[in-house]
Amino acid sequence: MTAMDALFAVQDEDVIRGQLDYRRAHLSERQDVVAAEVERGETATAIAALELERLEHSRRQNRLEGEVVAIEARLAELDKKLYGSAITSAREATSLQDEIGHLRRRQDDLEGSVLELMEVLEPMEQELARLADQASAGDAAIHAAQTSLAEAEAAVDGELSESASRRELALPQVPADVLTRYEGSRASFGSSTVVRFSGSDCSGCPYSMPAVEADRVRSLTAGTLADCSECGRLVVR
Repeated sequence: MTAMDALFAVQDEDVIRGQLDYRRAHLSERQDVVAAEVERGETATAIAALELERLEHSRRQNRLEGEVVAIEARLAELDKKLYGSAITSAREATSLQDEIGHLRRRQDDLEGSVLELMEVLEPMEQELARLADQASAGDAAIHAAQTSLAEAEAAVDGELSESASRRELALPQVPADVLTRYEGSRASFGSSTVVRFSGSDCSGCPYSMPAVEADRVRSLTAGTLADCSECGRLVVR
């Protein structure tokens, strides 16, 4: 392999590396991971909102049930008093009966409200169970997507490693000054930093070389590296 062939080999591997880097950064598997994570996040948000709503209803249910227990205790106390020997007048008995009636109506209202809350909470519990299953499926989907991404990245990394090895083999055959010129121009010209002299023109140049410049390059020894005066690329005679 000549020095210029080695230079072209280095450039080829740099192009391959750029393509592979781009491919690695834009793997469809990476988007699959993002999509799975977004969906899982939406599920988590739905669970959090529903759990908050359930908590509010549960707190209200507990409060109402606490009131029912308090009323039951008061009713037991009043019943004992009403049918005990502590009553001294019909007026006092009537007052106790009125209070008992009021408390029983309040108890009925509270127990009705508790039943209504239980009817509201039941479908919430069912929905939370469904969302929990959905969350588990989402976690599994994220894991599967991440596994696929890791495999895809590993495949690209293998190709990158192979390309780097081929570049390393060609590199020692490129003179240091030539490599310096190449590296200095690569940022501007990328995959066409080094081109061949074709007939009377730089094959990477959008313009025709002036005749004097074409004659100058043509007169060089084959395998000589020149600069294109029109575009600035490196031209191999």
